[in-house]
Amino acid sequence: MCHGIRPADRPANAYGAPPMNGHPAPPPRVPLPGDAGAHHRLWVNRITGMPWWGWLGVPLLAWLVSRVFVTATGLIASLAFGRAEIGLDQAVPGALDLFGSWDTTWYLDIARRGYAFDVGQVGEVFTNVAFFPLLPAIMWAAFAVGLNPFWVSLVVGNGFFLVALIALYHLTRDRFGRAMATRATWVLALAPPAVAASMAYTEGITLGLAALAGYLAWKGRFGWAGAVAAVAVLTRPTGVLVVLPVVMLAWHLGPEGRRRRMLMSVAPAVVVMVAFLGYMQFRQGAWSLPLQAQAAWGRGQLGVGLLSLLPTDVGQALGGLFGGDLIGSRDLLGKESISQLSGLGVGDWSAVARDVLFGSAYVFLLIRLWRSEGGLRSPWVMYAFVVLIVPLSSGSVTSFARLGLLAFPLVWPMAQWLGEGGPGRGRKTAALALVATALLITQLTIQSP
Repeated sequence: MCHGIRPADRPANAYGAPPMNGHPAPPPRVPLPGDAGAHHRLWVNRITGMPWWGWLGVPLLAWLVSRVFVTATGLIASLAFGRAEIGLDQAVPGALDLFGSWDTTWYLDIARRGYAFDVGQVGEVFTNVAFFPLLPAIMWAAFAVGLNPFWVSLVVGNGFFLVALIALYHLTRDRFGRAMATRATWVLALAPPAVAASMAYTEGITLGLAALAGYLAWKGRFGWAGAVAAVAVLTRPTGVLVVLPVVMLAWHLGPEGRRRRMLMSVAPAVVVMVAFLGYMQFRQGAWSLPLQAQAAWGRGQLGVGLLSLLPTDVGQALGGLFGGDLIGSRDLLGKESISQLSGLGVGDWSAVARDVLFGSAYVFLLIRLWRSEGGLRSPWVMYAFVVLIVPLSSGSVTSFARLGLLAFPLVWPMAQWLGEGGPGRGRKTAALALVATALLITQLTIQSP
């Protein structure tokens, strides 16, 4: 009977590997001076082996790739197509005007002059009281220390988008594993509406706060989650919705300690909201000014507008789409095209077509999320559902592609679908996303995001 040593029991050689067929294993391959591929792999291995790569590597890489593409495309579009139709502030450099146009002008106006007073025209004309104070406050602080407020807001917005990717990666890894987390992170990074996260807008900040609050609540840190959600209240009218998944997670943990968890989750946001609306009441004349001012942008009362304004909005867009503005055709009677009669030009109908298209995609992903998570009992489904329904209930699809970006749990069904299709589906989807991103950036020259 042979009592030889099994391969696994053989002593390791100097390189930590067992001998092969009785002979020592060869030493590791040393890259030769001209072996570029080996040097590349060596550097990749060194970077991925660093301690920080495990928690930051995938989000950081996705953020760098996506933001470089968005910024480079924006520069090219600015040089090729010129400035946006809506005026620019003097703080915005010409080469980056597409990232500092449209609503950015309102934020800078608040930072310079403060909120406008109610003269009986709020809701009838455009006014800066429609915008919430966090981003203007950041810009004001930049003014105060002698920095360019546009550059500061770009850094803050892009930085918070990185926070969103990091929080999403860790939340998804905890729930579904590393492979799913990697796909979900890239889905959010390459989402075409994420163009707004690289603008001097509130989307990057709000998305970062929403994902971070959700992750902190998932980890049971409700004090921190409540504080983060309270900051989100000051970003935009729908920022208060960030509190929703935090509260639901606090409730689902069971009766023991529930009152304390709920208090930590809700109280900071209530205090912040009351303080802001109180300021509007005593300083500007009415606490409801930020909501009333939305009417100037075609947004009605929540719920009522869904029936009164939304059908008209979509009908006008369809009229513009098929009325011939794109090719300059006219009707059989030789009169103006339908889109001219509807009051919508190329930029208008293209924007509504964009928002309807992405809105349809959001609804499809919400249905898949609903089925996989068990309906509205899930805090993630409830949050995504409310983020989508609140803008629509105001009776407008305007900027719905951008507003729906805040429903970050929708990346999970998308990431799952990509995983089911293999690498080929992922590459094709990424290429399509980059093309759509370039089109959305180009569209900024004629229409708001």
